[in-house]
Amino acid sequence: MKKNKLVASFEFDFSLLAIVSQLKEYKMAWYLNEELGISLIKQADVVFQFIDSVKLYISNYKYETEHNSVRLLINRSLEESSSTKRHLIPELKQFDYLMLMEGTDDNLDPFITRNHLRNVPGIQLISVIEVEPLKSKENLIF
Repeated sequence: MKKNKLVASFEFDFSLLAIVSQLKEYKMAWYLNEELGISLIKQADVVFQFIDSVKLYISNYKYETEHNSVRLLINRSLEESSSTKRHLIPELKQFDYLMLMEGTDDNLDPFITRNHLRNVPGIQLISVIEVEPLKSKENLIF
């Protein structure tokens, strides 16, 4: 019997910043709100169900206007088993937070934002990440 395979391709038209910080998620969101002049609001946790019956619960904050969107995601699952730590983007497991920015506003340029956020107390490292080479980039589409 012939098998058909569905091949889907997505456009990754957003910028991605990866952040290393020991700050709690609500404190990180507060600092980003203050520094960027936005209003990140806690959303329902994003739940990923994988084929191997593993579920990831990812905390997320979102700010959205007519032309822009900013999302702050924790890169590790909120509910972790004692045997393994699961990450939203396993290739970036050294980073605690992921910040997705999309839209037409020039104030959300990833390099300008990165330089602006380097002054936030508690952020140890912030990097602009190229999305296309990531193996698990589909996890960022929801």
